[in-house]
Amino acid sequence: MRSIPPAVRAAAAACAALLPVLAGAAPAAADGAELRPEQWGMDQIGAPAAAEANDGGGILVAVLDDGVDGTHPDLADAVRQGTDFAETAGEPGDAQYGASGTALAGVIAGRGHGREFTGGVVGVAPGADLLSVPVVAEGGGAERLAEAVRYAAGEGAQVITLPAGAATAEPDEAVQAAVTYAADGGALVVAPAGEGDSAYPGGYRDVLSVGAVDRSLALAAGSPAAEGVALAAPGADITALEPGGGYTTAEGTGVATGFVAGTAALVRAEYPQLRPAEVAEALTGSAAAPPGGAGAPGYGAGVVDARAALEQAGSSAEGVPLYDEELADTAEADTGVNWPLWAAVAAAAVLLVAAGVVLVRRATANPYGFPERAKRSTRGERTRRGGPR
Repeated sequence: MRSIPPAVRAAAAACAALLPVLAGAAPAAADGAELRPEQWGMDQIGAPAAAEANDGGGILVAVLDDGVDGTHPDLADAVRQGTDFAETAGEPGDAQYGASGTALAGVIAGRGHGREFTGGVVGVAPGADLLSVPVVAEGGGAERLAEAVRYAAGEGAQVITLPAGAATAEPDEAVQAAVTYAADGGALVVAPAGEGDSAYPGGYRDVLSVGAVDRSLALAAGSPAAEGVALAAPGADITALEPGGGYTTAEGTGVATGFVAGTAALVRAEYPQLRPAEVAEALTGSAAAPPGGAGAPGYGAGVVDARAALEQAGSSAEGVPLYDEELADTAEADTGVNWPLWAAVAAAAVLLVAAGVVLVRRATANPYGFPERAKRSTRGERTRRGGPR
């Protein structure tokens, strides 16, 4: 029997020692559930199934809050930093910057991270883009919020979230005008529900007001049992992003707003022809009935259901063109060709050209027949001077 060389035996032993390590590592890399924290809220609203066909790509969601830390691994290439209307909100990387906004951003459009994005937090619309507009700060007022809403609409945001930190007991005319401006321009505005001293911004007209529920679908702590709530979403024990690259647990109507905003982004991406009011109707009309039945105080139409919202939006979009013909006709009327004006401009241009031709001809003409001057060759002069004498 031929003996095995020592070198071969050593190599075989090394391979055998590596097998348990490789065998134990393979499932962890392949199984995303072990790398991703539990996200019961996403499962509750059916976000994973809804995002299989549409991830919200091409939609810009403006997050009006205390800022968003776009350096978080789960938000890579997702965040565009907009104008800072808070002034005292600080900058990304500061200790207190973006705690609320970063958590909200992750729920809306978290990308996850790692191999095949199997780790971290994935949002409702992971393909959507985010516009961070800091607006919440100590001493901030309604005027800044109104400016921020108009700015977000002007930047092309199709969904705008208003901050819980800007809550007031009374409405403000400037903010209402800004919300109306955004809605008329095609943006769906979403805000946390409130009552009493925090009735607004959720109480503004053209704003979709969101309540919060826990795992048992009971109203979450701090979510008002108010009549003005449009619908509810998960808002308790939510795994959320934390500035600096970490994770935390969030709760309340503020984070619940992210589930509705993300679902709105899915609907807008799939059916861009729908107006904001039609998107809102798809969200509320498809909401799952709460434990107390439809219309229970604090729930509005029920708990948001992403897949059902897409289905209802599809029914609403049947027969609706991808562009608004009335709006197009209005734009054409506003930008119609003013033929008399163009005729006058053309005539003036012809006269200017003719005058230019005349001036050029006069400048180069020789009306007296003077003989032309002999042209000197500089190169010839140099040749003659430099040649043999």
